[in-house]
Amino acid sequence: MKINLNENISHFLIIKTENIRYLSNFTGEDALLLINSDRKILFVDSRFTTQAKEEVFNDIEVIEYKPPIENFIFDNFEIDKLGLEDTIKYSFYNLFSQKFGVDKIVVKKDFVENFRVIKNDKEIEKISKAEEISEKSFIKTLELIKEGTSEKDLSIELEYQMKKLGGEKNGFDTIILFGERGALPHGKPGDRKLKNNEAIIFDFGTIFNGYHSDCTRTVIFGNMSSDFMEAFNIVKDAQMMGINCLKENLKGYEVDEISRNYIKDKGYGDYFGHGLGHGVGLEIHERPTLSPRGEEELKENMVVTIEPGIYIPNNFGIRIEDLVVVKKDGCLNLTKLDKYIKI
Repeated sequence: MKINLNENISHFLIIKTENIRYLSNFTGEDALLLINSDRKILFVDSRFTTQAKEEVFNDIEVIEYKPPIENFIFDNFEIDKLGLEDTIKYSFYNLFSQKFGVDKIVVKKDFVENFRVIKNDKEIEKISKAEEISEKSFIKTLELIKEGTSEKDLSIELEYQMKKLGGEKNGFDTIILFGERGALPHGKPGDRKLKNNEAIIFDFGTIFNGYHSDCTRTVIFGNMSSDFMEAFNIVKDAQMMGINCLKENLKGYEVDEISRNYIKDKGYGDYFGHGLGHGVGLEIHERPTLSPRGEEELKENMVVTIEPGIYIPNNFGIRIEDLVVVKKDGCLNLTKLDKYIKI
C-alpha cells in the first residue's frame, strides 16, 4: 500500500501494533515501522528477525536494531521532519522530541486508521470467519446450560471452543452474566450459579488472522416474566430497525438515533446508556462510532456492530448484537444466529 506523506513530513514512524500489522503483515507484538516516500522499514530486535522476514509483505525491509531505537534511527537515517501517531506514549514521544528536537516532530491523528476504517474483501472474509468460529462455539456451549452451572463454567467452555475451532485468542474479555447481573453491561463472569427462569447474557468474540468478531445474545433459560419479554422484544425490534436503516452516507448518530428513539418512546430510554455500535477490525473497538457523538459518515465496507440494550438495575439486562458490513443501499449481516434463543 502506498502511503503519501504531507506537511513536509520526510518520515513517519508507526508504533501502534495494529497499524504495523495492517501495513506490513508482521504479527509480533514488538516492532516499529518507518515510512518515507520510497521505503518501508520494519525495525525488530533479535527475538523477531526471522519471524518478520517470513511474514512481511514484499515491499517491507526488515532491519534488526540495537536499542535504544531513537538513537538507532537518529544515527542511521537523515530525517528532516518525523511524523508520529497521536496514540504514542508520552514517555516515548519525549525520547524522540529530545533526540530530534520538538520542531522536527509532527503528531498526526488517524494516520493509518483512515485507511483501515474501510475494509477490503480479504479483511471482511477474515472477520466473517472469526464470527463463524464464535457462533459455532456458542452453539456448542449452549449444550452445557443447566441449573447450578456458573458464569465462569460457561465462559471457560466458550473460550475453549473458540480456540479449538480455530480462533487465535479471545477478541476481548468474554461476558457471561446470569439474571440480575445482566444489568451490568460489561460485567465479568463470576461464581454466580444459574437458576431456572433466568436470562443469560453472552457477549463474546474471537480473532482470526488478526481480525475480530463480536456478538451478543440474551439466552432465556426457562420462562421469563411479562416485563422481561416486553423489554426483550423492544430490544430485538430496535436492533432490527438499526440494521434495516443502515447504509452508506448516513452518519453514525443518525443510525443510533433510530434505535435509541424507539427504546425511548417505549419508556426505556433511561436504561440504554451506551452507543448503538462501533467499528470492528484489527481492534475490537475502532472507527466508526454509532452513538449520539458519531459524526463520521458511513462508507461502503465499513464493519460495525448493532447492539442496543436495556439494563434494569438489580433486575435484568438484555442486549442483542450483530456484526454487519455497510453497503451502498443497505448492509450485509455476518451474524447468522437466531435472536430469540430459549433453553
